[in-house]
Amino acid sequence: MVNKIFMENKNMLLNNPQYGWDGFSDGLISFIKSIVKQSMEEVIQDKMYENVVFDQKLSTKQLCDRWNISDTTLLTWEKRGLISPIQTGGRKKLYSLKDIREVEANGYIKNAC
Repeated sequence: MVNKIFMENKNMLLNNPQYGWDGFSDGLISFIKSIVKQSMEEVIQDKMYENVVFDQKLSTKQLCDRWNISDTTLLTWEKRGLISPIQTGGRKKLYSLKDIREVEANGYIKNAC
């Protein structure tokens, strides 16, 4: 996409003698601004996606199913500090998808979905 914007601006400026150096520098500034704007929009969009996806939480059963382990194994891993649940009161535990993906990315879980 950036390459396309560059080629459009480059051809317009270089092939039109009325612009001269001032026109070229103005066009270059405009080009840089458009790249910065596009990059910022992509970063914002990515962060919004991460916030939605990584804010999800899995129950003990969902996590055990995902990792194909028993709840006893999960409890053992909790005691070893591999993953920490988010206590929601009482006996119910939830696990942050962000934490789950970190454990998977570190290679501790071989058969993760």
